[in-house]
Amino acid sequence: MSLGDRALPLVTVIYLEATRLACLISGEYLPSPPTGRASRYFGFLYPVLSSHSRFAYGSFLPPHALWCSALVDRCFGTWLVGVYALGLWTTWKLTIFLALLTRPNRIIVSVSCGTFGEQTNKPHKSGKSKGRRHDKGKLDVKAVTHHKRHEMNRTERKNQMQQLRKTKREEVLRQKRKLGGLKSEPVLVMILPLDDSVNASEFLEKLQSCDEDLEKLSYGQSGKLILNHKANGCFRFKQRYTFMIPNKFDLHSIMDALKVCEILLLLHSSNPLDDYTDSLLSVIMAHALPTTIHVAQGLSKMNPKKKAEFRKQVQKTLDSRFPDIKIHQADTSQELQLLLRQIGSQKQRSIGFRDNRPHLLVENMLFELKDPDSNKGTLKVSGYIRGQPLNVNGLVHLPGWGTFQMSQIDYIHDPHSSEKFNTVLQTSETANPIDQESLQSEMIPDPMEGEQTWPTQEELDEAENKSKREVKKVAEGTSEYQAAWIVESENEESDASDEDSQEGSAVISDSENEEEIEDEMETAESTSEMKDENYDKNMDMDEERQTLVRFKEERMNQMFPDEEDTPLDIEARKRYQKYRGLKSFHKDPWDPMENLPEEYGRIFRFQNFKQTKKNVLTSEKEGAEPGEYVTVHIADVPQSLYDNARTEKSVMTVYGLLPHEQKMSVVNTLIRKHPSCKVPIKSKDTLIFHVGFRRFTCKPIFSEHKAGNKFKLERFLPSDTAVVASFYAPITFPPASVVVFRQRPNGSHELVATGSVLDVDPNRVVVKRIILSGHPFKIFKRSVVVRFMFFNREDINYFKSIELRTKYARQGHIREALGSHGHMKCVFDKQLQSQDVVLMHLYKRVYPKWTYDNYVPTPIHTVSPPEITSVETVMDTTS
Repeated sequence: MSLGDRALPLVTVIYLEATRLACLISGEYLPSPPTGRASRYFGFLYPVLSSHSRFAYGSFLPPHALWCSALVDRCFGTWLVGVYALGLWTTWKLTIFLALLTRPNRIIVSVSCGTFGEQTNKPHKSGKSKGRRHDKGKLDVKAVTHHKRHEMNRTERKNQMQQLRKTKREEVLRQKRKLGGLKSEPVLVMILPLDDSVNASEFLEKLQSCDEDLEKLSYGQSGKLILNHKANGCFRFKQRYTFMIPNKFDLHSIMDALKVCEILLLLHSSNPLDDYTDSLLSVIMAHALPTTIHVAQGLSKMNPKKKAEFRKQVQKTLDSRFPDIKIHQADTSQELQLLLRQIGSQKQRSIGFRDNRPHLLVENMLFELKDPDSNKGTLKVSGYIRGQPLNVNGLVHLPGWGTFQMSQIDYIHDPHSSEKFNTVLQTSETANPIDQESLQSEMIPDPMEGEQTWPTQEELDEAENKSKREVKKVAEGTSEYQAAWIVESENEESDASDEDSQEGSAVISDSENEEEIEDEMETAESTSEMKDENYDKNMDMDEERQTLVRFKEERMNQMFPDEEDTPLDIEARKRYQKYRGLKSFHKDPWDPMENLPEEYGRIFRFQNFKQTKKNVLTSEKEGAEPGEYVTVHIADVPQSLYDNARTEKSVMTVYGLLPHEQKMSVVNTLIRKHPSCKVPIKSKDTLIFHVGFRRFTCKPIFSEHKAGNKFKLERFLPSDTAVVASFYAPITFPPASVVVFRQRPNGSHELVATGSVLDVDPNRVVVKRIILSGHPFKIFKRSVVVRFMFFNREDINYFKSIELRTKYARQGHIREALGSHGHMKCVFDKQLQSQDVVLMHLYKRVYPKWTYDNYVPTPIHTVSPPEITSVETVMDTTS
C-alpha cells in the first residue's frame, strides 16, 4: 500500500469531521457520503457517523471517539487516534484518548446500522411488551387487595351443610308455629264436597265436637265458623281454625275463597264425578290450588273389599290431578282429631299472587253513607291481615267492585282470641294525602303529539266530494245546520273506518261479513237421561246455525290458513292499503312506535318491566302486619255495590295492590285452550278473564308464542298449542294465574282456557297476515302468466314490488301486467308445475280493542242446587 493510499483515509476522516462540525453548528444533517474511489476507504465509517452507539461501559461517547475507534481497527493503529484527538478536541476529551491508548482492546463498539444512506431512529416500543417491561417486579393493586379464596376441606364443607340444613329446618318450624297460632291469624280452611250426597255441615259439626278442648267462638257476620282451643283447658294443639263452606254452584264464591284460603278440604264419595264437579276441579287446579287434604266418611262401615274398591275408584278419578293422594278417614273422634292435627301442621303450598300481596277475608262489613247526592260512602270491613303488610296509603281492590283508596285502618281487639293473649291496644292509622297512592289509571292523551301532515288539494277535493255524497238519517223537520252536528252511531263509524278489526269491510265477501258476528255460541251439551219430547225444548236454531258457521270458518282456516279471495267489487289497493309486504317475516324490522292507535296515548308503559317487577316485589313493605285483626275504612264506595253484596251470597275478599297495579296497559297472558271447550273461540270475542285476584271482561287478540320481534295473529284459539292473549287491562305483576271463561246465552260460564301472566308490554308487535292466491295460466321455462290474483292493471302495478311465493317453495316477482283484466307476467327462480299456486303475503299490525269492563255478571248454574239447611248451621257465606 502506497503512502497516498494510507493518507487518503486520514484526509477523508479530517474532511468528514470538519464537515460534521459545520453541520452541527448550523443545525444541518450529515451530507451524503462521497462516491467513487474514496468510498472504498471510508464507506464503512458513514453508518458509524450517522448512528448513536453505546459502549459496553454503559456511558455515551461522542461520535468522534467512535470514528477514532473505527480507524484504530481498520488502518493506522493506536497512535493515529492520539494525533487526531489532540488536533480536534479540547482538554476534557483527553480522558477518552488515554483510555484508547492504554486499553484499546477493552473498548467494544456496538453499532446499529440501518439502510445505507438513511437515518434510522430507535422505534417507540409500546404495547404489551412495554407494559410487561414497565410493570416488571410490580404488583397490581387488585392483586394485592384481593384475598385468595379459601378452599374448604371436608370438615368445613360438612359443617356448612349442617348449618344450611339447620337454617332451613328452623324456617320450616317457624312457619309451622306461626300457622294458626294463638297470636296469629287462624288457619283458613275451605270445605268443598265433591258430590251432592255428601253433607258438609254434618261433617263440620262432627269436627267441632270431636274434642272437648275445642270451642266454637262465632260464625261471624259472614257465616264462617271460628274454632279455637279453650284457654283454660289442655292446650293440645294451640291453634285456631276458620272453616267456610261456600256455595258449590256459585263459581265466583268458590274462586274468591280460593284466593285467600290456605287449606282445601275435599270430601269424597263413592259416586263418580259429574261434569260440573270435574270442570270445577279444573278451575281450581288452574286458578289457585292451595294445600289439599282428601277426606272420606263411612269407610269404617265398609268391608275391606268395598273399602279397597272405593279407594281405587277415588284414585282413578283424581289420579290425573292429585297423584299419590292419601285419603283420611273421618268417622271417629280420634280420626277427626288426627285430621285437625294434619290441618294445623300441613306444609303450605305457595301461591304467587296471594303471598306477594296483603289480603284479608271479610268477616264483618258496614257501610256509612256520607254524601247522599253522590250515593257514595265509606265501607268498613274487618278481618285478619294475611300475606304482606297492608299500608294505609296504598290502594285496595275488591274483586267485582273495583279499586279504591283507604282512609283509615283501625287496630282492634281480636274478637276470636282468648283474653289471656288479647293484649292489642286499639289504635288507628290515617292516610296521608301527600303519600297516598293515586287512583289515576289512564294517561291524559295529548292530541297534538301525533304527527300531522297537511292534506293535498286532491285529498281536500276527495273529502269534499265524499261529504257531499253522505246521506244521514235524521228526524223529520231537522234543519241542515242541526243535521251537520248529528254523529252517526258508534257501530256504523267503526264499521266504516276500523281496519284493525278481524272482520274488515262489510262489502268484501261473505266470509268477511260472517266475521263480524260477535254473539257467543253455545256448545251442544248432552244431558243424561233426557227424554226425547224435552230434547228440543230449550234449543235455539239460530244459535245452532251461527255455531255451524263458526265451525266451517275454523275448518277453512285450518285447511287454508290466512288465505283470502281478492274482492271483485273493490280495488285491492284500497282494500289492503294498510298492508305491506315483507321479504322475511322474521328478519325484516318493524318499528313498534309506528302508527299507534289513540288508545296507546291512554296507557302506561315501562322502560324495563323486569327490573321494575323485581324492585316492586323485593321492596320492604310497611303497614299493618300479617296476623293483626283490623278494620279497614274504604273510601268512596258506591252504595249500589254494597246493596248487591248484601243480597248475594258470596265470599268477600280485599286485596292490597302493589305499586303501578292500578294503571292501564297492554297485558300479555300465555293461555292454552281447555280440552272441555269444543266451541271455536275467535280473536276479539268477548271473554271473562280471572287474572290473579282480578276478574273482568274484555276482547283479546291471540298471537303465536315464539321468539322474535313480530308475532303472527291467530284468528282462532288453537286447541293443540299455547298462544298469547293480549288485551287492555290494569297492570298485574307475575306470577299470576289466568282462567278464561265465556258466557253462554243461558247465563252460565264455560271454561275456555287456562294459563298465566306473561308480561306487560305494549310494544309487542302482533301482525295479521293475509295471503292472496293466483293460478298459473301459461307456464314457460321460468316465466309464468298468473291470473285471478288481481282483476285490474292498477292493482298489479301497485303490488308489483312485493315478492311472490308458491306452495312448492318457488320465489319470484311480478314483471309486468298483461292486458287490463288482471293477467300478469311473473318470473320465478325455477320452473313452476301446473298444480302449483302463486301466493302473495301481506301484513298489517293489529291492536286489541279497548273493551275492559270491571263488571262480570254472576254465573247462573243450569242445574238447580240441592236443598240446603239454614245458614246458622251451614257455613254458606253471606256478605
